[in-house]
Amino acid sequence: MRRVVGAVVLALGTFLVVAAVMLPTYVASNLVKTPLDQYTISVATSDSATVFDVASLTVQQNVPVEATRTVRADPEESTDDVVVFDAFLVVEDARNNKQITFSSDHVGLDRTTAESQPGFDAAVDDEPTEHEGLIYKWPFGAEKKSYQYFDTTTRKPYTAKYVSSEDINGLETYKYEMEIPPTKIGELEVPGELVDSAEPDVTADRYYTNVRTVWVEPKTGIVLKGQEQQKQTLRDAAGTDKLTLFEATLTFDEQTIDEAVGLAEDSISQITLVKTVAPLVVGVLGVVLILLGLFLALRRGGTDESSYRPSKPSTPSDNPAPART
Repeated sequence: MRRVVGAVVLALGTFLVVAAVMLPTYVASNLVKTPLDQYTISVATSDSATVFDVASLTVQQNVPVEATRTVRADPEESTDDVVVFDAFLVVEDARNNKQITFSSDHVGLDRTTAESQPGFDAAVDDEPTEHEGLIYKWPFGAEKKSYQYFDTTTRKPYTAKYVSSEDINGLETYKYEMEIPPTKIGELEVPGELVDSAEPDVTADRYYTNVRTVWVEPKTGIVLKGQEQQKQTLRDAAGTDKLTLFEATLTFDEQTIDEAVGLAEDSISQITLVKTVAPLVVGVLGVVLILLGLFLALRRGGTDESSYRPSKPSTPSDNPAPART
């Protein structure tokens, strides 16, 4: 019986050792993914924006603005490997909540690499748009290297270069920076005087430039902090900036950073559990069971039960009486 129990314990221990090896590799790769129920709101602010007021046809200085981005996953459209995001960005005048700009985005991302995926009805502002590169997050296990990152305003990817490592609320982050050169993003019909034209009305080219900086927690790929130095202008026929439509340095507010840090810490704990703690505990338990199984299977008892026969007690009939003479 002891040998049977030993064999069972030995088999269980071997299974646990194999499981410990697979946990940080195969199992972790299937568990460490962007969740299909992700829902985040980030707020970036500026206290000194320049904004063109359409109603008065004037440029206003030192306007407090707030940019709110909502990113939510669509579990019905998502798959085991791809998460589909709907994102909405609203920029408002913080003094009266008057909307300055609004944009929407629909895109599928690889749940591990964060790379944009073809298909999934990808669109920017409801116009079909194929995305390329990263967007909204970095891959799990981000590296100190350059990545392609998609800009929804120009609808093109740009190189986000690794700059340095910085600490944010106790977490190490990788800082990346991307520069978007002045790029034409459309046209706008305006009174000629706004762009120094003698014509009553002109169609002016609308240009956009941006320096985007993000601080990424590398283990999870979560953006803890973001900053954009945006500028939009109207140019005349000679290509000279004549009117500033919008200019601001927008930076995540403290609440957004704190919430992102909390989300990253929770994710790091889960990753550590799957990749380090669980394999270690399971592996040690497996080794202990293997040793115990070998001990039980190979140990020999002091007396072999098969050779043990109780002695038969003697009775008077077993000792015949001596014969009489």
